[in-house]
Amino acid sequence: MEVWSADFDDARNAALRLLKSRDRSVYEIAQRLGRKGWKSDIIDRVTADLLRVGLLDDEAMARRWVGLQLDRKPAGVPWLRSELARRGVDKELIERVLEEYADQTGSEASALDLLRRQSAHYRSLDRDRARRRMMGLLARRGFDSETASGAVETIWKETEEE
Repeated sequence: MEVWSADFDDARNAALRLLKSRDRSVYEIAQRLGRKGWKSDIIDRVTADLLRVGLLDDEAMARRWVGLQLDRKPAGVPWLRSELARRGVDKELIERVLEEYADQTGSEASALDLLRRQSAHYRSLDRDRARRRMMGLLARRGFDSETASGAVETIWKETEEE
């Protein structure tokens, strides 16, 4: 019994170190502990304990992560959805969280915000190359082509007016 307690404590401390650097989902903690060689029964106990004390909370993590992403660099729903799924967040929870941010995701205003932040990268390029790069950026960030096209044209007009 002593060894198992020590294993639990060591695994829990490893999980706490992981959480110290950034928010993580239950899935991410379990995966990382598994890669470090902890047995599944220890991982299950550690994640259950961290859930019980509120140090692991996929819903809170997803909300904070989406908010942080949208503050740093606007994005569309598909990109946010795929990134949360990659982190092991439940599909229903993803949809619930993204619904809360619906007014900030995928809109032309958020695409314009992203392009304005990146505009210095495109100033020295010819129109076609700049347009392709802007469209590529918006596509990678999950904006649909109609929204991206509108935002690119608006940014290009603003650039010409300067």
